[in-house]
Amino acid sequence: MEIFKRSDFKTECDECDKKFPVNTGGVCINCRRILCNEHLHGSVVRRIAIALGAPYVCVACRSGRGPASA
Repeated sequence: MEIFKRSDFKTECDECDKKFPVNTGGVCINCRRILCNEHLHGSVVRRIAIALGAPYVCVACRSGRGPASA
């Protein structure tokens, strides 16, 4: 019997257009873009900070660049 199973639902990252399972990325609270782990968190240290309660702010917003213009 399978207890943990990969999600069948996928979405695309607004930054790189890569498809990823919806339970691995997230939405930036500043720019409201749907982003994969790489573009939302950036590092393992940031993922740990978010697990401890830090806000979901993407790499671009944290660096002051803001989202890329479309």
